[in-house]
Amino acid sequence: MANVDLHVHSKFSNHPSEWFLQRLGASESYTDPDFLYKTARKRGMDFVTVTDHNRIDASFDLTSRYPKHCFTGVESTAYFPEDGCKVHILIYGLNRDQFARIQKLRLNIYLLRDYLREQDLACVVAHATYSVNGRLTLDHLEKLILLFNNFEGRNGSRSILHNDVLSKVLLGLTEHDIERLVIKHGIEPWGVNPWVKGLTGGSDDHAGLFIAKTSTFAEAKTPEEFLQQLKDQKTAPQGRQNDFQGLTFAIYKIALDFSQHKSNSFARSTISDLTQYLFNDKRLSFKDRLRINKMKSDKNNLIYQSIVRLIEASKQLDQDDIDSRLNLLYDCIADVSDQYFRSLLESINLEANDLDILQFVQGVSSSIPGVFLSIPFFSAFKHMFADRQLINALNLAWGKEVGSGQKKILWLTDTLTDLNGVSMTLQTIARLAEEKHYSIHVLSSLSDGDATAKLPQTTTRNIQPLYTFPLPHYEDLKINVPSVLRMLKQVYEEDPDEIYISTPGPVGLMGLMVGRMLGVPVKGIYHTDFTSEAEAIIAEPAVSNLIEQYNIWFHNQLDTLLVPTSEYVQLLKSRGYRYRHMQLFRRGLRTEHFKPDHKSLRAVNSSARLLYAGRVSKDKNIDFLIRVFRKVRTLHPGTTLTIAGSGPYLEELQLSCRDLPDVQFLGRVEYDHLPKVYNEHDLFVFPSITETFGMVVLEAQACAIPALVSDVGGPKEIIVDGATGYSLAVDRIQPWVVKLDEMLHDLADGGVLCRQLGEAARKRVVNRFSWDSILDDMTRQDSASLKPSPRQRQQASIKKLLKLASNMMVN
Repeated sequence: MANVDLHVHSKFSNHPSEWFLQRLGASESYTDPDFLYKTARKRGMDFVTVTDHNRIDASFDLTSRYPKHCFTGVESTAYFPEDGCKVHILIYGLNRDQFARIQKLRLNIYLLRDYLREQDLACVVAHATYSVNGRLTLDHLEKLILLFNNFEGRNGSRSILHNDVLSKVLLGLTEHDIERLVIKHGIEPWGVNPWVKGLTGGSDDHAGLFIAKTSTFAEAKTPEEFLQQLKDQKTAPQGRQNDFQGLTFAIYKIALDFSQHKSNSFARSTISDLTQYLFNDKRLSFKDRLRINKMKSDKNNLIYQSIVRLIEASKQLDQDDIDSRLNLLYDCIADVSDQYFRSLLESINLEANDLDILQFVQGVSSSIPGVFLSIPFFSAFKHMFADRQLINALNLAWGKEVGSGQKKILWLTDTLTDLNGVSMTLQTIARLAEEKHYSIHVLSSLSDGDATAKLPQTTTRNIQPLYTFPLPHYEDLKINVPSVLRMLKQVYEEDPDEIYISTPGPVGLMGLMVGRMLGVPVKGIYHTDFTSEAEAIIAEPAVSNLIEQYNIWFHNQLDTLLVPTSEYVQLLKSRGYRYRHMQLFRRGLRTEHFKPDHKSLRAVNSSARLLYAGRVSKDKNIDFLIRVFRKVRTLHPGTTLTIAGSGPYLEELQLSCRDLPDVQFLGRVEYDHLPKVYNEHDLFVFPSITETFGMVVLEAQACAIPALVSDVGGPKEIIVDGATGYSLAVDRIQPWVVKLDEMLHDLADGGVLCRQLGEAARKRVVNRFSWDSILDDMTRQDSASLKPSPRQRQQASIKKLLKLASNMMVN
């Protein structure tokens, strides 16, 4: 039995492809070949090879010094001559003459493959689903399946996404599949049974961190026997697969090695300090200890305290436990980065309130190290998922298991515990996901003081905010800015198939950015018309216009914009939102929770009770409702109005109603108590003209309460005018007074009409607004979900056009 890391690099690989390293002017690797050999042997490798890019110096050096435990190797960059697409081919057991010949033939992968077959050289397609120069397509992958019989099934620098889909496809190939490919591409396959593919594993390490953490297993006692097993497709991959933080720290480690070879600004940076302390196993010098003690004594410098915690904790870890060290370093860098960004956000707040431009400029300057710390994480994150569309295409064409299971949905929101329709909807979805095992997780940024205890623990995710500020004109609402790196890691661990965004705040904005890097469909829900609300509350056109322009920009970046009602689809279209990517968003309700309770019905001949529920703010048109009620109470003395909810207009409204003892304010009502409140009232009145939907109207209808709503906005599409309630104009109060007068007379006469309206309302909600059918449809995995979205197809078309134009200019 033998284990070999079949893909590993030394300092002779010197052309980095990563942007961060290119900016530094660093090489691709600084790993000494002798260190590589000793580390691999120490970690259990029976044989050792080196696969530098188009270089064989280190490989020949080790083979000459350790012939019983080493064999030659190279990672050759080959090209499809028809379009210049690059692929990497790992080749083993070659001599210098063969290497020289390979260097000439690799410009044409077809000639290279024929030569490798002629010379009987063991070879493997490295990270086949990774597009080296952005030109790899499904056709290229199919051609590689014909050209070669060994593929890297587990690359230690790639994610599970890359490795597992490719491995499943290759292991599922049949003789008929190969025949189809031969007809399609006209390429002669390699070997007698070309549908039988061998899989290998290699760390693809460049930094000296992950050497031999991923490897290939085979039954062999000598290097020669191992290579023969490789040729016969009798190998198996094993070991770790990478994530974006592993890739990032590999980049940082290379940058650290570079700084030690060449003095530069990076050598004196915070990240250099962090990396050096964590990955160098040398003992701390007297000078180091003095420096650490000095940092430790500066209790007010949170960055220093984070570094000290890293150093002290790292000394307790096994030097070879790389993943624990990576997690420790990630948490520390997240803390340090948060401190930098917090200083920027604080300066922005000061600038906004006090016009302190100097403070703002200083905040921006102080945040630059935080940006520098964070950029490589985002770069690595995008790098790990850059080829998701290609992998989905491969899975769709050859996976043979498409259509099973649930899509994993990550739903992001800036509001989850507030009293509003968005929060109530998402809390309901989270509860249903927990109870009925839907693959949906709701992510938000909540501070310790928020009411998170009542949220479902298994289906909600929380990122602690690094900064909080009140929303202007909604001072009771707090906007939380999440920790950038911690949110990035949380989304990575969720690995969603789709991202839903409910709010365009900091959480939603980061969700949009991360979704783009993940390469998954990003869908947004237009819950709230912030522009209309701003116009009603602030009455400042410049502010409203700024809000509108941001909202148009944000929502136009989405792959799909889900809009609650047909009216709002047309309204948003007229305001400049992209029309073609809009779809109706089916809203649901827990009808087993919101239902009629006849025990709560009023006694015969008792006074009628009206109810408004929702946010108490000017944009809800509550002043109009109060004017209507003042008129109605003169026609029907004893009639009461209950206002359930809180908001920025509550105190002012209470003052304006101090002469109305029959107006009752309940304040905020918890979700579990809402059905009781609805059932204790006879009619629901909701004159808001800024609603995109109106969840409270749906709740009232589910409890069989007739509703009177505005003829502007979403609520009028929830009710059926004249059948479950009434839709009325709000340009004057008289239509509302007349309709309420009619319904209150009916209630006084036994309520036959109101009962009919309520029963029809309940029946319609049950039939049309079931969460079960909505969430079933939402999470169903099918082949369509693997196809690129319209926006992704558009971006791919643009890339093809640019490529074609570039080729035409060259020719």
